[in-house]
Amino acid sequence: MHHHWDFFGPDAEKTAKHFEKHILEFARQENLQFDASGIFHADEHHTGYWVETSCDSDSEKIKKRLRPRRSLSAEEHHQLLSELKS
Repeated sequence: MHHHWDFFGPDAEKTAKHFEKHILEFARQENLQFDASGIFHADEHHTGYWVETSCDSDSEKIKKRLRPRRSLSAEEHHQLLSELKS
């Protein structure tokens, strides 16, 4: 499962990078395993951060505690990133 958080405005990229520090710290504290993670850029005023986890309990903990804007399958995630690059 891929979980996404979106940030908007002129400081969106800075906010996403700052969020990354906090989510990685949360993952260490909670012993969560991410298969992958990264920042994506939709446009100059929309940047996001995503994590991928294959563990259902980790995914549920992320949904409950960090409330991502959306949670996507691998196919949906790759389609979204592909659309953003177009």
